[in-house]
Amino acid sequence: MPLAMNNDLKNQIEAKIDELYHLANDNKALILTEVDLQCQLYMKLSEINLLNDISETNDGFTTNKIHTEISWYSDNNRDRLSIRPDITLLKPENLRITTRFNGTPLPSKGLESIDGGIIFELKYDRNLQTISEKTFAGIVKDIQSYETIYNRFQMNGIGHLIYGYFVLFIKSTPSEVNMQKINRIHHEFEIRNLNENNCKFIYHFIDVNINVAL
Repeated sequence: MPLAMNNDLKNQIEAKIDELYHLANDNKALILTEVDLQCQLYMKLSEINLLNDISETNDGFTTNKIHTEISWYSDNNRDRLSIRPDITLLKPENLRITTRFNGTPLPSKGLESIDGGIIFELKYDRNLQTISEKTFAGIVKDIQSYETIYNRFQMNGIGHLIYGYFVLFIKSTPSEVNMQKINRIHHEFEIRNLNENNCKFIYHFIDVNINVAL
């Protein structure tokens, strides 16, 4: 079964994201940067047996299913590797690291996969007052990138092979202003016809109260 269609796996992934939120909420200095969030989520995903088992790639090399910073083509001509999600889940049997599946040389990213898999775009907003416009703009860019990937798969009749998670951890509180920005993010998905059939937006407020430290 393709990873993107495995609902049991998705449930486990979402449970691990929730576990990470509770861990970060209890230890509010656990995540200091976006890379921290990436590393912490990688460790949580590694606790899922289906993702952390070792198996062979199509050309006979062993790996698991969790990878970071893998480049994706931004168009159907397969000549621009300009999209790089934070985490990508791929089935090893659909992956080659020596040549393409047709025997031709690999692209510059050093691998070829015929599996859409599951991709994660992560954001950590460190502003103590409100979700920053920089974070909002970054999320919109991530949504646009995923829309590009999904539409390319969909046009080729394999939209079911790709699924995306957008995970936002927010250092501040769920204020009215912040919830307005969350609604703006939801709107960005809606106008692109992206929904839980093809991706999911998950956000958590760490709720660092600046008054406690004063």
